[in-house]
Amino acid sequence: VGELQAALGEAERQRELQEAEGRALRQELKDVRDGQRILEKKGSAALKDLKRQLQLERRRADRLQERLQELLTPTRTRTGQPGPGGGLRRGGGR
Repeated sequence: VGELQAALGEAERQRELQEAEGRALRQELKDVRDGQRILEKKGSAALKDLKRQLQLERRRADRLQERLQELLTPTRTRTGQPGPGGGLRRGGGR
């Protein structure tokens, strides 16, 4: 009977250790999942921000292109030159 009680006590200790290990693993899994969600949210926010920045830069590039066209077109019209490479040179002779 004493040997059986000792074996039963050992089995109960082993069960408690396994339950504690199971709880620890479940908590670790929960922590990893929470960490993944946080990283996904940060990544999504970063991607959204980069897309917004890209859109702003495209708009800026479009405005600069329009401004360049505005600057070039009146010059050609005003001077009567056919365009780049034709007519008189500006900025002193080389």
